[in-house]
Amino acid sequence: MIFFNTKRKKEYNRYSIFYMFVMIIYMAQATPETSRMVASLSGNPIPFLMPIVLTFILCRKNPITFNNKKLFIVIILYLIWAICSLVKYGIYTTEELSYHFFMIYAIIIAYIHNKVFGYKIVPIYENIMVFLCKIAVWLWAISVLVPASSFIFRLFPETTYGNSVLYLFTWMDPAKGQVYSGIIRNAGCSWEPGRFAIMISLAIFCNLCQYGVKFKRNKNIWWLLIALFTTQSTTGYFSVIVLYIVFLLNKLNIKNILFLLFVVAPITYGFMQLDFMGDKISSRLSNAKDLSRLEESFVWNTNKYAEGEYIGSLDRFDAMSFEWLNLLNDPILGYGRNIDHSYFRTNISTNYVLANGIVKVLSSFGLILGVIFFYILFISSIKIAKDSVVKRKMALLLILCLSAISYPILSIPVFTSFWFYGFFNIHSCEKLDMKKYSNT
Repeated sequence: MIFFNTKRKKEYNRYSIFYMFVMIIYMAQATPETSRMVASLSGNPIPFLMPIVLTFILCRKNPITFNNKKLFIVIILYLIWAICSLVKYGIYTTEELSYHFFMIYAIIIAYIHNKVFGYKIVPIYENIMVFLCKIAVWLWAISVLVPASSFIFRLFPETTYGNSVLYLFTWMDPAKGQVYSGIIRNAGCSWEPGRFAIMISLAIFCNLCQYGVKFKRNKNIWWLLIALFTTQSTTGYFSVIVLYIVFLLNKLNIKNILFLLFVVAPITYGFMQLDFMGDKISSRLSNAKDLSRLEESFVWNTNKYAEGEYIGSLDRFDAMSFEWLNLLNDPILGYGRNIDHSYFRTNISTNYVLANGIVKVLSSFGLILGVIFFYILFISSIKIAKDSVVKRKMALLLILCLSAISYPILSIPVFTSFWFYGFFNIHSCEKLDMKKYSNT
């Protein structure tokens, strides 16, 4: 694969790189076809079967045992919860069962990834994301600097906000939104810039684990940061700023203090002046406190739209408030994986979707299973730090929780692989010599 440093090629085999590349394209969910690892069982069977077949081949090339106590425990716990949830609502349709199928599917894929790749999932994910960011930055630059190029992008299949170019880049159609200050946002290989931003954020985390805060002779971090900048994503910017502070503050010395004061602080201040950062966060937090304002608009829209007709997604902070409301009404079992069972959908509005993933872990799975999932993330964060060159015990937990403020990520297989890293990786993983294989 040309996007891997030639010095590192012997650390990987070509199939493993190709396999993870496909998994990341599915992770991006740019089209209905690449959403088949998380969506309904019905539909075109080919995009559904492709990752299953590729995973089967991966297991044949890298034999692993499924006779694993921890895998057995987590699946049994989930199945007990799923059965209780199904009995609670008394619905046993294929659609209802598919929600539970895809969660178990994600857990099994996470197990396979961790057993086959171990810690190598960190550099592999980072390098593939760098390759995708290079494509995204160049095509985004062309679309911004040469507006006439839009007719070429329009030749490709339409998506929610634009057109998908061979699943590698999604051009944002200005007529469909996703434009800030007259400049279209960069969605990269995903359907939406924010999702691409949290994928980049995870890759930046991977780079920091291997090299720490290093900009010299670290080309990967430059591509990742440039691509992140072009997304104009509040979640992405904020998450990475927090991540850099965490990696800097672990060792307080003159160099790091000066870097924080004269580099990180001015950059943070500059970003907070952008219309989609400081003002947006402040106003959204203020509005989220006033749920009655939203409920009045829901009542008004009920007269304009049919029940169940999609209007849009609520902002992350508004969504967080309503997810807490969902949790308070179903604290033990949660409302399940089908959002139609949530208190919000049954009592407030069927026209909106709650765009929040962090509270949703608790509100959908309930306090018992939800807390177990967060405990798994906690031990994974400690374990991946232990296996890394640069160790920050809470870094993985922070980056995934900050990312989940805007998007559900637990059931997305690649995200789930990182979430379950410490649960399925008991022993120390084989480490790469990062000095020897520096990405110069």
